[in-house]
Amino acid sequence: MRLPKIKDIHSVLFLKDTIRVGTGNDYGIQIDNPNGKYTELIKSLDGNNTVLNIVEKCKNLSESEVKESIDLLNNMGYIEDAYVEIPTDLSSEELERYSVNLNFFNTLVDNTKNKYDYQILLKNTHVLLLGLGGIGSNICLSLSELGIGKITAVDFDKVERSNLNRQVLYNSDDIGELKTKAAKTFINKFNPNVDFTTITREISSAEDVEKLIIDTDCDIVVNVADYPTGYIDFWVNQACVKHNKVCFSALVGKKNGRVYSIIPHQSACFYCQYMNDIEKIPEYEEELKAIRDIRTEKELSMYRTPNGALGASCLFHGYFIATEIMRYVFWGTDKLLTYNKAFSIDFLTFEQKFTKLHKYDNCPVCGKDSEKHGNAKS
Repeated sequence: MRLPKIKDIHSVLFLKDTIRVGTGNDYGIQIDNPNGKYTELIKSLDGNNTVLNIVEKCKNLSESEVKESIDLLNNMGYIEDAYVEIPTDLSSEELERYSVNLNFFNTLVDNTKNKYDYQILLKNTHVLLLGLGGIGSNICLSLSELGIGKITAVDFDKVERSNLNRQVLYNSDDIGELKTKAAKTFINKFNPNVDFTTITREISSAEDVEKLIIDTDCDIVVNVADYPTGYIDFWVNQACVKHNKVCFSALVGKKNGRVYSIIPHQSACFYCQYMNDIEKIPEYEEELKAIRDIRTEKELSMYRTPNGALGASCLFHGYFIATEIMRYVFWGTDKLLTYNKAFSIDFLTFEQKFTKLHKYDNCPVCGKDSEKHGNAKS
């Protein structure tokens, strides 16, 4: 470390015989400072002094004490090297726009990355988003705030007035407009640094999802589409497992919400969840078949109930998914809250729980023999 500096995000307060660096339970530490022993050291960590300069300034500390103190503060994530150059990967506009993101990233303790590295990781990520409804529109907004570099959004529907209680990308002037067109207009104005592409298409098969994955060459898939009923989750699952794409999925059913992830060949896939469901509730298999056998508009209207999702519920899921994506981009599967778990929430009571998922070795989609079954169609 050439020019050690206490990170700007951490405040410094000199108290009687102690120095407090940072605030709050998760960020603050107290340094014993009898007779001002470490005062000069802390004041010298301003990014303008080399370690040798600091040693010379701290007359009451030995060279080893100075170096050990700097190493300790560095390992705890309180200091950075002011000598680090601002990368050219981020424009001056992006540095200003994401300055608060960078402040947050500066609180992360990882000596292998600096705050700019995290933002660049997000910028280099491409998310394929299936569905621009209540959850999908909130995901678009939150990913654009984070600075995800490329988003490809897929939908075929048009904006309706009843969408406006929860679908944050649209306004009254957009009623009757394709969601893809209205969303592109909004995101391009909100954050022109995001490469936001839309595809107006109705998904009719697992092959359609596969084509989207191949054509977009995305890094991550997000499935928040709800149509066709009884098929879409199976199709997305099949395509993601086949092409080894991490997938995050969420739904809001009135007061209840659910989020899960699919890490191909590592965690339970959606078909594993289905197998587990029919073990617990055998009648579910018959219900799914009945749903898929619906042929008339009358039968469909009797089965599909009106949407009862509140805006706050969709917003919560949007930011939950965006934060899971951030965790995955930064640390892989290690810190995912939904790794082989399903998250569920009651939005009225805010009761939350994580349910462990079971990965089936005999799953025809992701199991050991799935290749023999040709990644069985669902």
